[in-house]
Amino acid sequence: MLESPHNGTAVHNPDLNWSQVQETILMLGIVVAQVRHAMQDSGASLNTLSESFQTTATHIESLRDALLEVGQQLPAELAIESKVEEIQQQNVRSVVAFQFFDRLSQRMDHVCGTISALAELVSDRQAMFLPHEWHRLQQRIRSQYTMEQEKQLFDAILQGMPIAEAITLAGNVQLAESKPLAGDIELF
Repeated sequence: MLESPHNGTAVHNPDLNWSQVQETILMLGIVVAQVRHAMQDSGASLNTLSESFQTTATHIESLRDALLEVGQQLPAELAIESKVEEIQQQNVRSVVAFQFFDRLSQRMDHVCGTISALAELVSDRQAMFLPHEWHRLQQRIRSQYTMEQEKQLFDAILQGMPIAEAITLAGNVQLAESKPLAGDIELF
């Protein structure tokens, strides 16, 4: 994890040791801290909601099974089975939305890792001028990506593709919303 300079900023009182590199590392540290803090705050809520939807899915399945056992005795105009199916589909759509949030969290974690690794290289006054150290940094960053879209985006930009085109190339992943839940709800 990125460690910011121990003395903090020196822009108000620069001395002979003042360095724009140290100030850059400090600012990168702020970015990493803000992203990680936001992820921690949202992670607890996401876990609670995910558990809630898992419990709801289990109860919906139990309710459906119980209703099918006594289905002959229920008035057809209540349309209980179709209502249960509708609730289940809404639950599935909610879980899919959480999967996208989980994916966003993974990407933000990778952003923090990239910024930390970059700051580490830039803070080494010798290594920052060596092309093979930059290549090693690029390999290290790419190896941490878990999603193919991240790898495509990374490779395209390193090959000189404009950022907007690289984003288009990486595309958007759309998850199927109509898949029925089977057992546990699993986030990425």
